[in-house]
Amino acid sequence: MAALKLVQDSYKYEVSVLIPAYNEEATILFVINSVVKTEFSSNFEIIIVDDGSTDQTQKLIEQYKNKNPQVNLKYFYQENQGKGGAIHTAIQHSEGEILIVQDADMEYTPSDFPALLKPFEDGAQVVYGSRNLNTEDREHSGLLFYWGGILVTIVTNLLYSSKLTDEATGYKVFHAKIFEQFNFKHKDFAWEPEITAKILKKKIKIHEVPITYHPRSKAEGKKITWKDGVKAVLILFLESFKRNDS
Repeated sequence: MAALKLVQDSYKYEVSVLIPAYNEEATILFVINSVVKTEFSSNFEIIIVDDGSTDQTQKLIEQYKNKNPQVNLKYFYQENQGKGGAIHTAIQHSEGEILIVQDADMEYTPSDFPALLKPFEDGAQVVYGSRNLNTEDREHSGLLFYWGGILVTIVTNLLYSSKLTDEATGYKVFHAKIFEQFNFKHKDFAWEPEITAKILKKKIKIHEVPITYHPRSKAEGKKITWKDGVKAVLILFLESFKRNDS
């Protein structure tokens, strides 16, 4: 992929890869290496926010940093807040123009980065990776998670007159200036429907591109539950009644 052309010189990097992590010792090094090996930009940074891990996640990241000083990796540890809290911290420390949220569990693969970044070359501000647009290499979560994601997407489209195919995707990519317009308040998984609602209320187009997806089970460490789906629907309703600046 050709290097992205920066819109503004005020950004130090073309891309900031934001990785929230919580007890991901089994996959964290694979995620880091996958990002580093993916040819998506010549100028990027990786920001990992460890959200209170109690396993070997912290040790493994610190060992990686020591052994690979050439990799531009920032690491922060904080008391457990939730995925949204970890992403908020990562955004505060980011210096890139485009911000990619990369889960640490490898359900989503960085090989999709080039496709996710391409719309920004044509002026996109927000891009979501859609699992449902991929008709060839497609895997589904368990029925509860799959239909929960469909429900959240339907509610989003009804409330905000959008045409999304996968609101609940883990691949959400933003131009950094998006976060100059508003902040999100929720620190758990609810940050995702909240940020979607705020973007759509601002009439900002969300571009979607097909992505690959390799779901993991609860036994393998999947942390989201049906309760998060119920909360997501509630957040979408509540945000629809708020003013744009709230």
